[in-house]
Amino acid sequence: MAVPPRIRTLPFTLALPLGLVMCGTQAGTGASSAGDASATASSSGTAGTASGGGSSGSGSGSGTSSGAATTGSSGTSTSSGGSSSGSTSSSGGSTSSSSGSSGDATTADVPPADCPARAVGNTPVPPGKDTPDPTGTAVNAITYTNIGAAGSYNRVVSATAPPSCTSMCNKAATAVSGPLAPFTEELTMVFAGPMDLYQVAAYDPSGGGSYQRVAYWDRCTTEGLAFVGNKAWYACNGFVQSYVTADGTKSSPTPVQFAGHLNDGEGVNVMSNVLCTGTTDGTDCGWSAGLALHGFAGDGAGNKIFAAKFRMPIGCVTPAYWILPAQVVRTGQYGCNCRGQGGQGGCGELDVAEVLGGATCTPSHPEQATTTIYSFQGVTNGGTSYFQRPVYVTATFVVIFDAATNTIAERRLGATDFDFGSAIPASVVEGWLSNMGTVRPI
Repeated sequence: MAVPPRIRTLPFTLALPLGLVMCGTQAGTGASSAGDASATASSSGTAGTASGGGSSGSGSGSGTSSGAATTGSSGTSTSSGGSSSGSTSSSGGSTSSSSGSSGDATTADVPPADCPARAVGNTPVPPGKDTPDPTGTAVNAITYTNIGAAGSYNRVVSATAPPSCTSMCNKAATAVSGPLAPFTEELTMVFAGPMDLYQVAAYDPSGGGSYQRVAYWDRCTTEGLAFVGNKAWYACNGFVQSYVTADGTKSSPTPVQFAGHLNDGEGVNVMSNVLCTGTTDGTDCGWSAGLALHGFAGDGAGNKIFAAKFRMPIGCVTPAYWILPAQVVRTGQYGCNCRGQGGQGGCGELDVAEVLGGATCTPSHPEQATTTIYSFQGVTNGGTSYFQRPVYVTATFVVIFDAATNTIAERRLGATDFDFGSAIPASVVEGWLSNMGTVRPI
């Protein structure tokens, strides 16, 4: 991956994560676009419109925020590992509906409150233009099929830990099956710079093919998630997961509002804000080192949607966005973990948009963002198809884990083609799935 290997270390205890962190004016955000609150969501389904949480059909809907309105109320999500507030705040005095709310996902929902810092991403920079690489084919839809065969991977059951710090990595074969196996388990989104990140959200099914937002972040708001990374140092000489500072470069004892920019080579990952109840094999999260947070599992079949809006500026390190099993980052992400492929097993990894060609200022194909999937089924990539790297023009990447069709669908949308509202209607999801684009069986 784009981030250099880190060494796993000791579990430690931090303060309970906050459900919400407010931010003030973000430094270096520049002028904002007043129209960002009316972002749209599009689909190739039946024409229609709706405001807020996504548009039905091929028509686009818009929702506006005056910066003074207040909608919804704070929700609460609890687990035996701790509770977290689901209320949402933003600069400008606005409050959007909480991730814990239970509205009808097929009706109009208010999008996230207006955030000037987020709106900066809707304008090309400096302004500029992205140019497709002459090799291969730039596409906006790649679909992996035949997901979910029965198989197994090697789960970490114990590893190096104090007081002895004896080097070890003990694993146990773990059988899995189901329409999305091994991606039915809790997952985390991982981002590596150079990157300007503007919005992130996770959605779970809410009935009838629609989805409800369960976690959200922009540069003014954090709801139901936490930014973490391998930044905490401990006695066994290594790094483990901790909350990170606003720039993602250092460990933080408590969750803070992530500012959205990642320098060359800096990496962070997004977890749920709910603490695990145990850190040993057999507990809710299994063996863990450092800050143990839950990931995002979706429903019982593994259905879920991730959305992320970002740019990948040209730098001297190649950037990437990928999705990992949460247990990988809880065991240190590098070194002793459950990753692998084919005959080696493999609990799974999905590279959504990764720039390859070496960690230099002039990679072989600087405008290509490639995709690859790894698991016990083997390795499959996008072939000659790739996503246009969003260097100057921001893109929104949507990843749909769909059990009914045994597929993982990746879609590249424009900066304002999806509004990150509190709900996604079934018609929008169906539209995304019906436009399969490049099909890659695994």
